Amino acid sequence: MKIPIRAIFLDAGYTLLFPQLERLAQDLEAAGFPARVEQFHQAERAGKKKLDEVLWPQIRNGHIPRTTNHVFWEHYLTALMDQLGPPAEVRKDLSDRVIAGFRDTRTWSKVLPDTLPTLQKLKAAGYYLAVISNSDGTVEGELHSAGLHQYLEFVIDSFVVGVEKPHPEIFEMALNRAGFKPQESIYVGDTHPIDIGGAELAGLHGILIDRVGAYPDAECPRISSISQVTDLVDLAGR
Repeated sequence: MKIPIRAIFLDAGYTLLFPQLERLAQDLEAAGFPARVEQFHQAERAGKKKLDEVLWPQIRNGHIPRTTNHVFWEHYLTALMDQLGPPAEVRKDLSDRVIAGFRDTRTWSKVLPDTLPTLQKLKAAGYYLAVISNSDGTVEGELHSAGLHQYLEFVIDSFVVGVEKPHPEIFEMALNRAGFKPQESIYVGDTHPIDIGGAELAGLHGILIDRVGAYPDAECPRISSISQVTDLVDLAGR
């Protein structure tokens, strides 16, 4: 059944923008620790699994943290270092090197081939498109550089507004700015508790984009490509 909606809010990282993992792998190799892109994917799956374990109990108990990003990245880095196996004395330096790579705005510049056509289709069909992202103040510039900003009405960056997903306040900011009711809106994101949990707390429909197979048992609508959003909405026009 098509979801009767008017607004589509999207995550940025791992949804519209992806890291240049090949570049990060090359950097680790230059440091003497050859890495494969699949190891980054494995670390992503591990980080998301741990995030589920930590955040879902809090969400169910009504204790919603205002900051959450650190949980994922701490466990992501732990999983990646476990795979690379650096000596204990260089583990922190190598972790810091990876962190610096991810903080480089040039890293978040990969746009998958299906992204632009999907945004064009949704925009042409009359949907209101905007981004809600847990970021560090740079995501709007990254979307500009990637050529995606022109399809978006606005970008809400958690660093700028002072609250992160899954706290419903950040979703409510977006709804108020866009002028839509929660039931008229969906949110598309890649982390189960942060994106889907947060969207549902705020009353939005949640769609989980899972390109690396981190959530095989998710009970919410789950897609592996942003293009599949068009299968869930009415493209006949708003």
